[in-house]
Amino acid sequence: ALHNWELSINVRLPLKMESREKYSKDTYYVLGQTISHEEDLLHEFKGHRNISIHDIPSHALASAGAKERTRNAVSVSIGGMLNSGHGGTIYLGVADNGQVKGMTLTRYQKDHIEVSLSWTLGRYTPPVPESRYSVIFVPVISNKNQTLPQKIDEFVDPKRRSQLHHVAQSNYCWCDTDAKARKDIGKLPMAYVVEIHVHPWEPHRFKVSTDPLDTLSSFLPPLHLTEASACFFRQSCRQLRLCLEDVRRLLVHRVQEHYTLKVEALQNEYKALQCLAQKHSIKILPPVHHNTDDRGTKRCVESPVFTR
Repeated sequence: ALHNWELSINVRLPLKMESREKYSKDTYYVLGQTISHEEDLLHEFKGHRNISIHDIPSHALASAGAKERTRNAVSVSIGGMLNSGHGGTIYLGVADNGQVKGMTLTRYQKDHIEVSLSWTLGRYTPPVPESRYSVIFVPVISNKNQTLPQKIDEFVDPKRRSQLHHVAQSNYCWCDTDAKARKDIGKLPMAYVVEIHVHPWEPHRFKVSTDPLDTLSSFLPPLHLTEASACFFRQSCRQLRLCLEDVRRLLVHRVQEHYTLKVEALQNEYKALQCLAQKHSIKILPPVHHNTDDRGTKRCVESPVFTR
């Protein structure tokens, strides 16, 4: 029922009119080349640009005779990379075998991809902050002898660019119709590989909660549900869909791993302080403090302190 849900959502580009593309003359892909790395924990190849699950056309969904759909939304891979905490890069316009195919995109279609990403990731639970992902459009040239211009000039109408984009639906947007009209008169747009970079979780950079009592938010990456309320986890080159018990086990493992590393760090620090105390002829005397056992009886427990 979710796949057949017809949406009519119009979103305006929340960007300035100038181009946000950043690339150098040495940054490009060659049509037909094979990318050096394969699909793994940090890399995913996609031959389409269906960002949301609602973007997938009906012919690519699972039919009565098929076990699974032939195309997965980009949001599934993004969700898996976010939840793994390691991040990664998704390449749109690259076949499963790593061969660069590219996809021709006008400025309006590139805007559509950014709008669709912003809309989709904003429907995650919790929503994905913009600091956790970025998009780069890398040009694709036909051969190594081709010279890539320092700046790709393309006529862009500011008034037309400010039009609403139709997202979260498999029907063509006005920007796709515009691109087709340009191709029909021989104006082929530049081909690109779209790199969607999911940044790894860094506790000091990304804050989940400002509540000082919410201690787990300072070191555990949050688990995001996609726009379809599904939880995915990146393992090797696949996305695993997690059930509630899987989520519980994952959180328990992460908490145990965090405190295990923290205890080891404290033990190493204590050993370093012991060596420093011996070097300066400082004796370690065990002070006495009271602790209550299971029966409620106060017992004397010794813990070391440093004294001269």
